[in-house]
Amino acid sequence: MQMSRNPIKPSIMIWVTPHAQAERKLREVQAGIEEEGVPYTLFSCDETDAVALAYQGAAQSQLGVGVGIGKTAICVHFAKLPADQPLFVSEQADQVNEWRRCGYNAARLVKGIPFKMDQTEPAESAEESIHELVQLIRELVIKVVNEHAQAMGR
Repeated sequence: MQMSRNPIKPSIMIWVTPHAQAERKLREVQAGIEEEGVPYTLFSCDETDAVALAYQGAAQSQLGVGVGIGKTAICVHFAKLPADQPLFVSEQADQVNEWRRCGYNAARLVKGIPFKMDQTEPAESAEESIHELVQLIRELVIKVVNEHAQAMGR
């Protein structure tokens, strides 16, 4: 597995723990990100929790997006979300299309375009998920604006 170590360029940070399926998962995540035209940087470590890996990547990414590839899951995280509340977590083993969709959605988060939802997911469920995400983003924006206003002494 070739690892790039250039944290200066704006990119999605992908953190992966070495394991039997790591290469396959990484290949699909990379393909999804590349198809959306967003750069990424790879790191490897011994942490096995995908959520922790993704949060670490998001915190270090200038784009604010991290992907964690653990032994049992793949996770997409956004830096402005709490550490224990990632955007997406996939624990589906041997689901190549799901792994690639994680890559697509990480890149789409950077680009600010709608996420690709699971093709088998009912439309109502997808709409509910989008509504919940919009509400969460709205709350975060309000919080950031309020904190900025307080810092400015208003």
